[in-house]
Amino acid sequence: MRLGSPLSSFSNLHVAGGSDGVAYTDKATEIALLECHCVLTEVFGHSGYKGKQKAIIEAAVRGADVLVVAPTGMGKSLCFQIPAAAAKSGITVVVSPLLALMQNQVESLRRKSVPVASLSSETSALQKQEVRDDLLSGHPSNRLIYITPERLCTSDFLHLLDGVHAEGELNRLVVDEAHCISEWGHDFRRDYRRLSMFRRRFSSVPIMALTATATPEVQADIIRSLQMSEDRLYRALHPFNRENLFYEVQYLADPDPASQMAQIFEYITTLYRRRKRPSSGVIYCRTRATCSDLSQYLRAKGINCKPYHRGIPSNTLDKTLKEWTIGGSGEGGVDVVVATTAFGLGIDKSDVRYIIHYDCSRSFEGYYQETGRAGRDGLPAKCVLYYSRQDARAVQSWVQNAKEARMEQDGPPPSQRSTQSLAALFKFAESIDVCRHVSICRYFGEDINADDAETVRRYCNNMCDICKYPEKTRRRIRKLNTDVPLKLEAPCDSSSRRSTTDNARGWKMNENGRVSRDPPAIAHRTSTGTSGPRSFGMTKRAGAEGDKAQAIAKKAKVSYAPAIVTKPFASTSSLNKPFKTPFRTQSKNPAQPVPPRPPSPQPGLASTSDTEEVEFVEDEDTVMNAAQDTAAEVAMMPSSMDVPDIVVELDASFSGKIPMDARLRGFNDIRRALHVMLILDPRKDKSWAALDASHLSAPSREGIISAAAKELEFSAMSMCSTQNGYRERVADTTTMIRKDVPILLSGVGLRVEDEEGPQDIVDVMKRLCRSHLTRVGQPGAA
Repeated sequence: MRLGSPLSSFSNLHVAGGSDGVAYTDKATEIALLECHCVLTEVFGHSGYKGKQKAIIEAAVRGADVLVVAPTGMGKSLCFQIPAAAAKSGITVVVSPLLALMQNQVESLRRKSVPVASLSSETSALQKQEVRDDLLSGHPSNRLIYITPERLCTSDFLHLLDGVHAEGELNRLVVDEAHCISEWGHDFRRDYRRLSMFRRRFSSVPIMALTATATPEVQADIIRSLQMSEDRLYRALHPFNRENLFYEVQYLADPDPASQMAQIFEYITTLYRRRKRPSSGVIYCRTRATCSDLSQYLRAKGINCKPYHRGIPSNTLDKTLKEWTIGGSGEGGVDVVVATTAFGLGIDKSDVRYIIHYDCSRSFEGYYQETGRAGRDGLPAKCVLYYSRQDARAVQSWVQNAKEARMEQDGPPPSQRSTQSLAALFKFAESIDVCRHVSICRYFGEDINADDAETVRRYCNNMCDICKYPEKTRRRIRKLNTDVPLKLEAPCDSSSRRSTTDNARGWKMNENGRVSRDPPAIAHRTSTGTSGPRSFGMTKRAGAEGDKAQAIAKKAKVSYAPAIVTKPFASTSSLNKPFKTPFRTQSKNPAQPVPPRPPSPQPGLASTSDTEEVEFVEDEDTVMNAAQDTAAEVAMMPSSMDVPDIVVELDASFSGKIPMDARLRGFNDIRRALHVMLILDPRKDKSWAALDASHLSAPSREGIISAAAKELEFSAMSMCSTQNGYRERVADTTTMIRKDVPILLSGVGLRVEDEEGPQDIVDVMKRLCRSHLTRVGQPGAA
């Protein structure tokens, strides 16, 4: 039987005997799996499957919906690339969140001669037309197409898929980094939430969702959001433990960039000496400025490294990524990349020997995913987190502020998730009694008895500082400046607390207390209105019709993440109040000026007394009160309703991508938000002073606001491909102007400078102010 012919009835399919739990009674499925194994060995060059790859690929071949939750390095991409490449006909649509991720995987597949295409903002017009023609034929020659979620949801692309689906050649939808779809996830993205329309439109096409970081709540939300069929769903839940990674926390008394950079340099060079050669590594920093400063410092010291963040031109980033993939031993290679958190997502580089976090990640999931990029070859690798109370306090303020900015009236409980995730990361860092491997796996729902030495040994075997150097770790943590108060609890009511028992239930996933290891036996169903599949990769799932569709659409009952109980701040009660629409009332009590913070100690100099340490660290109530006053003033800024629209000539006005009337509305929405902040707000003078332009005249200020609105509107337009995407980007920009930028300019306790979006807006304003002052020839006046 030809591999590309339809599979016979599913009614006789089941998983039977065999040492690995896999034996196939259906001849077509057996042939399909043999073809997949040939692709694994001959195309991808692997001698065998890893972990649950074989079972996942079997479930995919049979037409099941598949949820894959597995740590970085397991080889999740192969789970959909192999069935797609082995198919004799049809195409797999892969939704991917990052252009760098798409580009890396597409180039890798092309080197292996797998027919693949991508559609993104970086795809040339000629290539787009070639992809379009291929899909219009109804019999695409490409086996995979990588696409952003925004483009997938456009009517034009969906129309192209209609024709492919009518020919029975729409094989599968793959949602990579699927945690982005969940409001419970640490990296929620609005465009991902719209992917449920795919199931409604193409009910017979199976869906595969993959992620490295999904708690039980996130898993349930992914299944519900994508409308995956519970009765035809195979869950592949890999253990979260990475036993070859050595986890270590380096505690800092107070932030001292010069001393910390020297420590990192010493750490890297010591590793080089021990291995007798340079090693590949990644250093993560939250801010662009830190990335650039640290990279420059290390290069000056002779380390072959480069920075990687969104402030660098894309062609330079591509070059850096290729050089790092080659490695320092290759011509023009790079050993170390100093990057913001977006770097490395989905990058296929197996020999990363260390991951260093210069500062704290914004979530536990983010930390786990970033460290998971080390040691993907199975060899030992090190993961080092530099941790101080001051830095933890800063990122906590940022996360809390970002959460409040996203909340809406009667908003969903998942908005609580970010603060709980961060609190769990702080507890992980400050705990010196529980093995770090155990702490990580417990967070993701595994039920582990940490008092059982043999159990802990199986998870860790002295691969963390707590287990290998318990006394040294206890000495190190004494460096922490405990005078700096840190909120280790994310305020929530009792309904949002999850017990350890709930964790265990979420991990075990079934009544008999074991993780399901085998793909389900899938009964054959017929999809109406479409022809049968032309290849094993297109085995159809049943359409979600009638009562079953309603059952799938019902909101699953989920429990929330565990809360760490400690004394809450006085502001806790305010978080339970409904969010009120801003710009409606005037402030009755203007904020009192905040006393200036004493300068930081000089590098290498320790505080000489408890009094000096107390003076250096602001009192908790002072910081919180100042931050609350600032947030209250932002919420009480004047309304923008009275700012009239204006008509201007926008950049790239020749582009027909977004209608001009829509662009003018977007421009005026942004201009009004800037006008409120910089003209109508009582604190406008302070904002202009923060922009180094306090002496600008009123007409000059209006001109700069309009110029900034034009630039920000053009940025929104250039980074989208649909009107819906454009409107969302404009809305995000105006929200940042209203919520984040004023707090960023105020310079008090709530910090948002670690968020690139608001900082980008401030950078645009500062650059336009400098340009204007230079042009008029009167720096500081106009």
